[in-house]
Amino acid sequence: MRLRPAPLLVVGFALAVTVGPSRAAAPPNPFVVIGVDGMEWSVVDELQAKGQLPHFKALRDRGASARLATAYGANSPIVWTTVATGRDKEDHGIVNFDVATDSGSAPVSSTMRKVPAIWNMVSRKEFSRKVMMLGWWGSWPAESVNGMIVSDRANRPVENRTSPASFEANFSTELKAIRADRGIYPRDEDSGGEDRIMAWYLEKNANAGYALTWAYLHGTDLVSHKYWKYYRPDGFANVDPKKKALYEDKIPEKYRAFDAVLGKVVAAAPKNTNFVILSDHGFGKLPEEFVKVSVELDMALEHVGLLTRNGRTVNMAATKVFNYQTADFQMAKMVRFARAGREKGGVVSPADEAAVRADLTAKLAKFKYEGGAAVFAVRDAKPYEVKKGADFMVDILSAGVSEAVTYEGKTYGDVVGQVVEHSGGHGWEPPGVFCAAGPDIDPKAKLDGIRIHDITPTVLYGMGLPGADDFDGKAIEALYTQSFRAAHPLKKIPSYGTMTEGKPTEDKTSDEAMLEQLRQLGYIE
Repeated sequence: MRLRPAPLLVVGFALAVTVGPSRAAAPPNPFVVIGVDGMEWSVVDELQAKGQLPHFKALRDRGASARLATAYGANSPIVWTTVATGRDKEDHGIVNFDVATDSGSAPVSSTMRKVPAIWNMVSRKEFSRKVMMLGWWGSWPAESVNGMIVSDRANRPVENRTSPASFEANFSTELKAIRADRGIYPRDEDSGGEDRIMAWYLEKNANAGYALTWAYLHGTDLVSHKYWKYYRPDGFANVDPKKKALYEDKIPEKYRAFDAVLGKVVAAAPKNTNFVILSDHGFGKLPEEFVKVSVELDMALEHVGLLTRNGRTVNMAATKVFNYQTADFQMAKMVRFARAGREKGGVVSPADEAAVRADLTAKLAKFKYEGGAAVFAVRDAKPYEVKKGADFMVDILSAGVSEAVTYEGKTYGDVVGQVVEHSGGHGWEPPGVFCAAGPDIDPKAKLDGIRIHDITPTVLYGMGLPGADDFDGKAIEALYTQSFRAAHPLKKIPSYGTMTEGKPTEDKTSDEAMLEQLRQLGYIE
């Protein structure tokens, strides 16, 4: 593990406004901001029309709502960092889901962010405001704030997953109870484990005196990618009725889970709390379905007598061909001959290679998915694949995929590991959800044109705190009541500064788990 300290705030300016402790400068009304990844207005409307999502509907009925314009191809880590900083990606430095490092690839982390997030801003000594941040994308390692942080890796055994450091022992104890509580998120797949943690602390600390609660829930996005065609089958060909019956409630289930969380938080929070609910983008039907299949090629080669293993180690002396340094999730497998003189113990001579490949091609062609579709296709390696070490390639086909395969009348359940189907997406930047309600919110507010860049400036304004000249977004003053605006003229400072230049923080075990989830979503290769 290479662990770096969380970034420090660099302040190179003096505040240009007076921000003393008076009621006018620091209104007492707290804010709860909940980001719900991938929440789509049309799904909300449909479920509310059926009498579902009562807590969100109650908030919506007494508040103001709008379609939230997104950007950056609705690339979630970029969008959520923009939401939390009010800055463009060129300024905040988060430009993708992962970043190349000396040891491979690593997901984004808090040490990569170049500018303060709102939890840093609110924590400034000049403001004396307590903040609780829960699960925001790229928030590990947890930074030091005036309050507490439960980072996006809180469900993983890593250092600095929470802040302050003194909170970790208590968190470890509470985590056991949280994991045992399946009342809201009964299953851990589709980010249930992470969302359960954030939901638990949202409710527990709703009345704990935090001026700002800033939380993130992930599961709605994951289920929408995987199950969209079963929830909205129109426009899709050959939707399996058995799968539809099994999966059609997956998306509504996650929306109802969010609504249950919201209901508990609203009930527990002080009556003067201002609430903001938002999503980074909406959702819709993918133009073309995406299927990713995890296949252990060596297992198939073993079944047809072309490969022998001692445990998990290939016995080159009894092997003709083998998968060369290609992970199960990769759809194009690099294959090498167990060539004599190259592979240790290899016995295949160059003169025999054409016959071995022909035998392999004939045998792999007999592998079929349960519906009869082909599983494998053998082809020549491209120059860059040869450069990586491949003698030739075997592509994994995804049409007609099933979790078991057949070979000459035999069924094998150990070749295909996992099938990930994606029918929903958001690459065309469908607008997200924005809804706000509370004592300072004008329910008649006209919010046309509100953008992800505007969230941090708008919340800061609602807290009586200054915006900054270098924000790329602006405070939407119209969100607030006329009496609030009269009592709180807009304030600005030149900048909230920058963060100490940092590099990705790495933890290989948790990195790989997160990268695998991103691969399954099709976000990275």
